[in-house]
Amino acid sequence: MKKLTAFIEVGSDGLFAVCTDSNPICMISGFGDSVTEAMKDFNECHEEVKEMWKEEGKTLPELEFEFRYDTVSFLQYYGKIISLSALQKFTGIDRHQLSHYVTGKSRPSAKTVARIQTGVTNLGRELSNVCLF
Repeated sequence: MKKLTAFIEVGSDGLFAVCTDSNPICMISGFGDSVTEAMKDFNECHEEVKEMWKEEGKTLPELEFEFRYDTVSFLQYYGKIISLSALQKFTGIDRHQLSHYVTGKSRPSAKTVARIQTGVTNLGRELSNVCLF
C-alpha cells in the first residue's frame, strides 16, 4: 500500500481544496464550498483515476491517504463534531477567537496553530484512553 499525503486548505476565494502531494504515481484533488464537498470531490477524483488506469490496462496501487488540514479547514470540518467550547478547554483559546478563525475574520499565528495542534493531540490521547463498559 502506498501512503500519500493530502493537504486540505481553504483558498483566498473561500473555496476548499484537497490535493495530494506531488508524487510519481498520480495527482488527486477535490474542490468545494466546504471541506465535506471537497472531500467528496477528492474521492470521486480518486475513483476516476482508478478507472483511467484500468482503461489503460494498468492497476493503480492501493493508496492510503494521510490528511493534513490547515487550521481553518480543520475547525470548519471538525467544529461540527467537536464544539468550539470543547476546543477552548483543550487549547486554552477562547471559543469566540476560534470562531473568528472558522469564519475567516482572522487567521491564527504560528504560535496559535501550535497551541491548537497540542490541544487536539491531547484531546485525542484522552479519548483513546477511554474505556466503556
